[in-house]
Amino acid sequence: MRLFQDVVVPYITAPLWLRREGTANFLREYDRSQFWSSDRIRELQTERLQRLMQFAFSECDYYREMFRTAGAEPGDIQRLEDLSTLPLLTKDDIRNNFDRLRPRNLVEGSYFVNFTGGSTGSPLKFLVSNERLASRNALAIRHNRWSGWRHGIPIAYLWGCPQDAPAAGWRQRLRTELLDRGFFLDTFDVDNDSAERFLERMMREPAVVVQAYSRSLLWFAQYVEKQGIGRLPIKSMITTAECITAEERAYIERVLGAKTFDRYGCREVSVIGSQCGESKDAMHIAAEAIHLEYDAFADNAGDLLVTDLLNYAMPMIRYKIGDIGAPATGACSCGRGLPMMKVIAGRVTDFIHTPDDRWLSGVAINTYLVSQIPGVHQAQIRQDSCDHLRILLVPRENGKEAAEQFLTTQIPKMFGSRMRHSLTWVSSIEKEPSGKMRVTISDCALRHPLQQRAALREQS
Repeated sequence: MRLFQDVVVPYITAPLWLRREGTANFLREYDRSQFWSSDRIRELQTERLQRLMQFAFSECDYYREMFRTAGAEPGDIQRLEDLSTLPLLTKDDIRNNFDRLRPRNLVEGSYFVNFTGGSTGSPLKFLVSNERLASRNALAIRHNRWSGWRHGIPIAYLWGCPQDAPAAGWRQRLRTELLDRGFFLDTFDVDNDSAERFLERMMREPAVVVQAYSRSLLWFAQYVEKQGIGRLPIKSMITTAECITAEERAYIERVLGAKTFDRYGCREVSVIGSQCGESKDAMHIAAEAIHLEYDAFADNAGDLLVTDLLNYAMPMIRYKIGDIGAPATGACSCGRGLPMMKVIAGRVTDFIHTPDDRWLSGVAINTYLVSQIPGVHQAQIRQDSCDHLRILLVPRENGKEAAEQFLTTQIPKMFGSRMRHSLTWVSSIEKEPSGKMRVTISDCALRHPLQQRAALREQS
């Protein structure tokens, strides 16, 4: 097993498979470019931005009209700073102009359809080119390596998106064994039995790297502590998708005995920023593939605007993600020339506990329920008792009937037949002080295991 893990996978099967999937060339580029000077990286970004501007103008009706309305032409964008002369792209813009954002000569089979619920509760569908998918995979591999991972070391996923789990079939099982060596705990629907099987699988490995939704990892740390388990073979932990406090992060590292590496991204553009082994509270931006702006309103902090420099299946230019961040000043001691950022306000969701004793991740509920609700602008799910969900909905015109039918069918499938629900139609949904909207909130007296443990400590 050690020969397979230490030699066969990293030096034979992984390189061959990555070459076959088109990822290897991107990975070689990114391994070199991360140590370029900041000026050289900006030159690469500028070159890719200018090419994207020309393509978007010539192929996408939406951007052709946008340039004309702004009184500009693609050639006017000579520097990264020139992007500020163009309007923002919002989720509603994508939703309302999907066909006009799609290139006129897009070849069938050259892209795939993806979707996200986003951190604002607003469903969104978009396209990603096959080539961009390969570059995304290469960036994920590079940033995983910053945590000490390499091909051959299994990745233990605490994840809540079934579409990210290995597909069924012999081909995918073979890929998993020869390349990823990953195994999943689906936090979309987790119970004690599945947690025990996941833990047993982890204990069979000499070393694993954990990649997890942040709050799912918090849940797992509480589960491990409750079971009284000793040291686990965890080499490092990559946290993403949700925000946690410094105290919660310290708790995770203490219980699980490994360092966390924070990562920020979104399904629309994948990896945006990642911590390396030297950076403490800032992340390196994946600048070879994206350009990040800050629509500043105070102390350089502002709404994050991302331009995907490599996705030609549906160009996203100055896309307003819905999170708040700021540039990080100074160079990192690791020697990388990639610019750095801080996320100030991101996603926070609660687990929902079902009457049949399952825990469903808020991020997964957002992706696989909220993002699919037809006829609504926004949605929020609030568990106000152990067997009842109050669902707030901001309707589109003539959208109520479709949303009601969808939820009547899907709520029992996702939460079980004993979970009741009611719909409340509203004109808007209250946001948090940070400006974000929590998509799932649980007020249930039977709380998440971490909260139960804290309550027991207070009583003792």
